[in-house]
Amino acid sequence: MIELESYSDTFKNEYWNAVGKRIKASTRRKIVDSCKKYMPPDFFTGSQDEFQSLILAPLEKLIAAQAYIASKTIKIMNQECFCNSNRKTPPMRGMYKTIHDSYSKLAGSVVGGASLRVRIVRKAGLTVCPYCNRDYINCRAENVSGAQLDHFFNRSTFPLFSVCLYNLIPVCGNCNRVKSSKSLTFASPFDSSINWAEDLTFSYQRNALNEVEIIIDAKGNLENNMQGMRIREAYQIHGDEVLALIEKQQMYNRTQKDELQTMLGRVGLTDLEIKKMVFGPEITKETMRTKPLGKMMYDLHKELKIYN
Repeated sequence: MIELESYSDTFKNEYWNAVGKRIKASTRRKIVDSCKKYMPPDFFTGSQDEFQSLILAPLEKLIAAQAYIASKTIKIMNQECFCNSNRKTPPMRGMYKTIHDSYSKLAGSVVGGASLRVRIVRKAGLTVCPYCNRDYINCRAENVSGAQLDHFFNRSTFPLFSVCLYNLIPVCGNCNRVKSSKSLTFASPFDSSINWAEDLTFSYQRNALNEVEIIIDAKGNLENNMQGMRIREAYQIHGDEVLALIEKQQMYNRTQKDELQTMLGRVGLTDLEIKKMVFGPEITKETMRTKPLGKMMYDLHKELKIYN
């Protein structure tokens, strides 16, 4: 799992315009009036357009609102959102069904020839899934996205959040399918309260048969991601890649390093340039978003003292 930063104001405005075109102003006002009955009292701050502040609310506000509802007002929310029914899944009331169903139209919306799924992946600076950091989610055409949009808070349970920008996580199909609507409290890649360098770390364990087990240490809600999306199991297929890195590092000992420097120094290569030739470029927080297994390799490079 990797960290994502907030979207630019330009993209947030673009996204809001797309939402505004699909939900009438009268419906937006009704939804705000209704949700004020169960949302935290300080959620709306008197902005000119309260519905817009809901749609563009940062993740921290959505998390606080969900926690407030779950602990204080869940019955009120259900009364406002769903019709009285003996059915296991009661039907949504009209205005909430409108916002729930508007997601499908929004996800297929096109700006500049590119669908929303394509645009949201690009604006997040992604090439690989932020949940597993393994599978590519880049597009194959302007209207053919490799990403799905996971509703971090399930829209069938919380229809109010159906089209909130930071409730939509661009992910691979495998993570979206396995996560599904599990009731675990997951961690979002937009969560700025997570210490991304220390709360999720990769290591390895090598056995007598020269096999490698990949060890993932996850703290807090990140552990729910590892379990709920079966990410640890998914990573075990990459043991050979880790073993190849370990063996390469062992071969790159002081003697061979000096030999390489003697041989390649004639063409003016630095120690860092030689390392890049052997191990590839140093991985950064930015390149983790575009490089499969980036976080794992970053941590192993650090553990093996390849890049200090």
